[in-house]
Amino acid sequence: MDNYVYHDRKMMKWMPFNALLEQSDYLKELFYGKTRKEMPILSPDQESDLNYQLEIADLFNSLIIVSYFKNGSILKVEGSITRTDLFNKLVFIGDKEISARRITNIELI
Repeated sequence: MDNYVYHDRKMMKWMPFNALLEQSDYLKELFYGKTRKEMPILSPDQESDLNYQLEIADLFNSLIIVSYFKNGSILKVEGSITRTDLFNKLVFIGDKEISARRITNIELI
């Protein structure tokens, strides 16, 4: 056994685990699909209430917490409305640009 020389197979020994890379991508996508939420559907009354709260917050320059839907999750931003774009239906809170169609809740502070 003294004259035995080990010959490394280099990357060939890891080839069977190459399939696991595709599985990990699939599992990540599957996990993202489970945590992903659908955008809540608002009634016309809720939409008019949100519109009213936006007008009040813009008129009095009050601090608000806006919940909005983006990429399968609901995010929150806090601040005051810096400007609005009525043509594109955008609301700017600080440096954040939020589509008014994606807003789900507004809390006045």
